[in-house]
Amino acid sequence: MKGKIIRCIGILCMLASLVQAQNTQGNASLADRFARGRTLFLEGQYGQAIEVLRPLSRIEQGNAYVEYASFYFGLSALRDGQYDLAKNMFLQINSKYPKWEKTEEVNYWLANTYFNLQDYEQALALIKEMDASREVSNANKEDAKVMKNYFLDEATTARLQELLALHPEDKDIATNLVKNIAATLYDAEEQELMDSLIEAFNIDMASLGVASKEASVKKNAYNVAVFLPFLYDKLIPSARKQGNQFVLDLYKGIKMAASDLQSEGINVQLHAYDTERSFEKMQSILQQDEIRGMDLMIGPLYPGPYRAATEYAMSNQKYMFNPLSSNPAAIGENPFAYLIKPSLITEGRAAARFAIDSLNRSHAVVITGATGQDSLRVSSFVAAFEEDGKRDVIVLEEENFNRERIEEIVEMLNELGEDNLIYVASGNELIISNTISAVVMAENQIPVIGSEEWLETSSLTYDQLENFDEYLIAPGFIDPENANIADFKDRFRREFYDVPNKYTYVGYDLMMYIGYMLDRYGVYFQEFYTGEENVNSLLYAGYNYFNANDNQLVPIIKYEDAQLKLVDVRR
Repeated sequence: MKGKIIRCIGILCMLASLVQAQNTQGNASLADRFARGRTLFLEGQYGQAIEVLRPLSRIEQGNAYVEYASFYFGLSALRDGQYDLAKNMFLQINSKYPKWEKTEEVNYWLANTYFNLQDYEQALALIKEMDASREVSNANKEDAKVMKNYFLDEATTARLQELLALHPEDKDIATNLVKNIAATLYDAEEQELMDSLIEAFNIDMASLGVASKEASVKKNAYNVAVFLPFLYDKLIPSARKQGNQFVLDLYKGIKMAASDLQSEGINVQLHAYDTERSFEKMQSILQQDEIRGMDLMIGPLYPGPYRAATEYAMSNQKYMFNPLSSNPAAIGENPFAYLIKPSLITEGRAAARFAIDSLNRSHAVVITGATGQDSLRVSSFVAAFEEDGKRDVIVLEEENFNRERIEEIVEMLNELGEDNLIYVASGNELIISNTISAVVMAENQIPVIGSEEWLETSSLTYDQLENFDEYLIAPGFIDPENANIADFKDRFRREFYDVPNKYTYVGYDLMMYIGYMLDRYGVYFQEFYTGEENVNSLLYAGYNYFNANDNQLVPIIKYEDAQLKLVDVRR
């Protein structure tokens, strides 16, 4: 708050002359006491300053310092956090000395005190009064406006909405409300409000310092920080496979994409950092000067580094992309954090919509484990399936899934009849295998929706997948009929003398997506998802982040004719 400090110094300079003049007039005692109080204030000894200035503020007869003593008493109380005491003193000054030449200063600090007391209505009313007064200088009006926006910037969205209702013509309140909404996770009602305020007050989004289409700068070169647990100190040069091989494979894909982007004239510069798995290591990396020049971040993967990085991303408005997680906790409350995969919540919702639209079922049995991740899929499936009140769901949380329990489930499935399906919300191998056993034993062929995790279980065969009506939610599906896959495999083999795996595919496609979007839209490319159009992917089903921080496209596959086939992409 530089302007206010400068004004205080100006008063103090004038006071020095006043003290000297009063000393020559034989009023040394009052002058000494005031000088002592002023010195304590300058030294930050606000409590002691209050005690020295208190009696001086009460002596009016023959006291040339009474107004200033009262004023600095109020300032000392304000700086000491004694806001009610400060407010009462400033109000007393206005009441006793209405024609004092420093009334502008008193009102400014009174407004500041109201803000600190969270009495925004009084503060705003006082600033409005100052702005309308011809006796207040333009410089003081401007300083009051700066202070007003400083405190409005700290107000919550709910508080700003209350204030705007009381002051519907106040552009400063509207602008700060827009900034708040723009810096939080998407909410449909708040987005509608923000759009209306931007139009009504003609707010320039590019000037607000928030991520927006207007602030999305296109550059000749983009710097991408890759924060991964490379664990350089633990790599074994002679080993063909490392303990963290998936990280190295992921980065191979990212590097290959960056090279391809360069060949297409998109200048993406990678900067790799070893986060290990440490919060402290991540913090030390973020303190490096070069990090300020990064345009976005890939990673980190683990909770400790993620916690440090998400704070940095929010403070500096930098996108961060998690290439592997489907847990919405990896987004948290960070509007700049994105998942390349659909979240578990999105998976559950997509499964429900597929069950309704494609399988045309009115009843569902959800079989799940007891983990938190399972519960995310379950809750979103149930909410979407029962949304219109025409369908119902039975949820079975299985902990001891034995032979007896299988028979009980078979009996229940037979009673429910054909208008039914099973959604397996768990990746637990025992739950998967026993559910399949129940389906095999049931009288009717019941559609089953599972996940691509099933393909990694030893208890499930491709014959079982083909012989029964089973569908898998598969964000990581690589379509063998995609010509780009064959080309990528061939080029990868030639460059690395190895075959690509799921981590390599993810790294490559993620980096190609980021590169193309940076080139087309600039550093805040995610803000351009203003419709429901999908963005094409080279290797996967595509991307869509409309009103979301996780990929909204959910591929669904089925094993037919001795191969996995893409049967639907839900959104």
